Amino acid sequence: MDRIKVRQICFYFIAMMPVAKLLVYPATLTYNSGNDLIASALINCITEGAIVALVMLLAKKTGKSLFQLTEGTFGKIAAKIIYALFALFFFASSLLPMLEQKNFVLRVMYENVPSIISFAPFFFVCFFAASKGFKSIGRMADIALPIFVIGYAVLMLLALPETDFSALLPLRGVPLKDVLKGSLFSTNWYTEAAFLLFFLGHFEYEKHASVKVLCSYAAGSLAVLFFLAVFYGVFSSIAIRQNNAVAQISKYTASFTSLGRMDYLFIFAIALVMIFRLCVPVQMCVHCVCKTLGCKPLIPSAVINVLLLALTIFFNYSFLELQTLFTQKLWFIFALFAYLLPAAALLLKRRERT
Repeated sequence: MDRIKVRQICFYFIAMMPVAKLLVYPATLTYNSGNDLIASALINCITEGAIVALVMLLAKKTGKSLFQLTEGTFGKIAAKIIYALFALFFFASSLLPMLEQKNFVLRVMYENVPSIISFAPFFFVCFFAASKGFKSIGRMADIALPIFVIGYAVLMLLALPETDFSALLPLRGVPLKDVLKGSLFSTNWYTEAAFLLFFLGHFEYEKHASVKVLCSYAAGSLAVLFFLAVFYGVFSSIAIRQNNAVAQISKYTASFTSLGRMDYLFIFAIALVMIFRLCVPVQMCVHCVCKTLGCKPLIPSAVINVLLLALTIFFNYSFLELQTLFTQKLWFIFALFAYLLPAAALLLKRRERT
């Protein structure tokens, strides 16, 4: 049985959720929201946190999976159609983070071989993880927690001496419409509630599970918000230019040490957790394809990873155009699949827990 534990879901929210937001997201948020980037991010965190709470409420009421709930409400064909649509969503949502990570590897780790050669091994890792299902997400979360906590803590400590938090003042430094626009144009970085929705029926709801998961989500969100505050405090007016934020935030302190940029050790640690996080939407996509077609994950995992590799090559020089498309044009698609549909799952017919 493809199972994940509540403990591992908590670890995912603490360690793997934040890393997806430590590269391009801070600069993008600054572009839209200026020094009010914290307010825009807070709107997303509160909204997604509310959806997470609703999904956990559903998990408390029933032990069925999303497929079983959908099938019981609309029938098997409708359930397959919904899963097929989610498969397309997870496939699309995995592409931009992969391009982010590829650019991060090339620009920060000074790779001098062709980009595809240096990044292609990731797809072998992703193929293996996706063929193992949700249990591999749990194992990755177990590994990621200590790595992320240590790496994040050290990078923040290195950055704090150069941080001027007064750069975040005055509050409401930009119009409210820009704060809301920054929030809307960031929805593609907030898909965790959709992941949790597909964990339904694959974990045993235990006592106080909802509290544990929500506290873990809050901890991960606070890590993101604090990172954004430090990021803007370090770079202020030039923050908009600082892509690959996690690699830039501590360089001014580390560059003056006699040992050189020791922060790279911890940047590499964060990069490892990023690799784990990149696999998750692909694993969700493979899961949806398997439920739709009624097949084993091996072949779908291979096909999906080959397609993603091909698209990574095709969009090799089109990251900015793709980012603009996803953030400014298709934000409502992410809002639908990551916010509205998980919340609407409470309306599905279910067998109440006894």
